[in-house]
Amino acid sequence: MQKTELKPSYYDQFACIGSKCEDTCCAGWKIDIDKKSYQKYKNEKNPTIREELKKNTQRNRQSQNDLQYGKFKLDADGKCTMLDEENLCTIQKTLGEKALCRTCMVYPRQNIQLNQAIEKSLDTSCPEAARLILLNKDGINFIEDEAIQPNYWIEHVEKKDNEYAYFWCNRIFFISVLQHRKHSIEMRLFLIGLYIKKMESLSLKERMQQAEKLSAYYISLLDALETDELLTSLEANYVLQQPLADFFLKEFHTNSMRFNELADQAFKDIDFSVEDGTFKAFIKKHAPTYTNDENTKIILENYLVNLVFVKYFETNEQTNIQFFSYLMIHFVLLRLLIIGNMDVLELNDANMVRIIQAFSKACTHNSNYFTEATRIISSPEYSLTSQAMNLLKI
Repeated sequence: MQKTELKPSYYDQFACIGSKCEDTCCAGWKIDIDKKSYQKYKNEKNPTIREELKKNTQRNRQSQNDLQYGKFKLDADGKCTMLDEENLCTIQKTLGEKALCRTCMVYPRQNIQLNQAIEKSLDTSCPEAARLILLNKDGINFIEDEAIQPNYWIEHVEKKDNEYAYFWCNRIFFISVLQHRKHSIEMRLFLIGLYIKKMESLSLKERMQQAEKLSAYYISLLDALETDELLTSLEANYVLQQPLADFFLKEFHTNSMRFNELADQAFKDIDFSVEDGTFKAFIKKHAPTYTNDENTKIILENYLVNLVFVKYFETNEQTNIQFFSYLMIHFVLLRLLIIGNMDVLELNDANMVRIIQAFSKACTHNSNYFTEATRIISSPEYSLTSQAMNLLKI
């Protein structure tokens, strides 16, 4: 059977801008080397680069698979030690693109085979990819074509027919609601939350049977509502948002200098250790500008749609209920980073791309922040879905 490929319309426009990039992908995080490439580097015969490869690569003894078999050493600034003074890769310059390990060859592209379809996407942790993803004023569109099989290993996910139909029903629902521009981003997420809460009350078999009917009902509900009136039933929960901001912006530090700079200047001069109303006052001061900025809504919409396309797969390890919490925590933390910087940064394209790219690089590839954020909002009295929805109002 001929494979198809599904990708955003801008996917093929991406091209690395090399040394012109404001945040090289070769710094700020661990860079994995697959086993085949690692062994090739250790046995390289080219005298120009042989010793540098041996010196700057090392075995990853904690690896769980061959894709993380080794890693590049980083310098004191967190940069890959195979970069030259122009931030260009000496491996590619000396040996050619085919000599790159899988991580460096693929990034920021992400490919996965889902049944007979190869899905291709880009990662917002790359500045150039982030611009393509986020600055689509008309929203993200997808195209389907005959597949060109990648020349490297990609992950395979297989679903039975009923599972596949259920997965697609949920995925289309999430994206359709997120692109429903009649309402605020918060209202769109709230409605997805209502759908997820309904799903919580059903068995897996019932979810599969009722998903199409329920998703159609909630979309019709969103169509019928003229305002964000459903959100009025919520109270802004600053008691939860303040410790989240404290952990995420003041305690959680990464190797990403861009993220750390944004985190350090967010909510400047606010003491998170006391609840004296200054955090709430800061949010209230900037909430109208944030809420009424149409460009910010579009950028956040595109970020969330891309996140759904890349991360939602409804597997045994992840249900749509768990994914909603993942989606919500990403959104709430990102909103805190945006609003927290509004004293010093305008809400324009360049700043929004900078904030979201730095957030993605620091957080999307690091599960520690998500685990701690989940712990902070968890309560034995409420489901995680309810707790996540409780963070929507500002």
